[in-house]
Amino acid sequence: MNPATIVTSSRVIIAPVFAYFFITGFTRTHSVVWIWICAALALLIEITDILDGRIARARHQVTDFGKVFDPVADSLSRQTVFISFLVAGIIPWWLYLVFFYRDAVLQLLRIICASGGLVLAARQSGKAKAVLQGMGTFGVLIVVALQRYHVAWMPSQLWGFHPGFWVMVIPAVFTLLSVADYVVPNVGMIKKMMEIKR
Repeated sequence: MNPATIVTSSRVIIAPVFAYFFITGFTRTHSVVWIWICAALALLIEITDILDGRIARARHQVTDFGKVFDPVADSLSRQTVFISFLVAGIIPWWLYLVFFYRDAVLQLLRIICASGGLVLAARQSGKAKAVLQGMGTFGVLIVVALQRYHVAWMPSQLWGFHPGFWVMVIPAVFTLLSVADYVVPNVGMIKKMMEIKR
């Protein structure tokens, strides 16, 4: 394993630790220490997401494995964070499914492209999606921290949902729209893979 792959792998390790502290802290303790631990872990996830590609390019160690593993690690780490929000009751199941199904569709598309001898390259919409999802994660952590510090103007519910839900709406909408940016340019490849073999 090269250094970039090790950095990418660290996200897969950090994410379940985040889930443990967030779910346990949110549901079982009145202490606020856990929210700071979660913020630090979320920051590590984002930093490793930035660093792995830069390390690979700087060391001239870009590999096809890295190109595939990086988005998989991104998906696993972010899905774990969002599952934590779901279990805590911050986001509803249907909002979580937006993130889950988008990643599932992209994984299918990567398999389709790989079957055709191609590696699905990252697109600008995918990078913007990652930024918005990261911002959403920290937004939720800020909301929860304000609630735990009993800040008067931060309500427990806002229009029938946890305030963190509204933080995640914009990332969810953009996540949904980003699917088209990946699927449309690859329609030809999808149609080719759907052809009946004779």
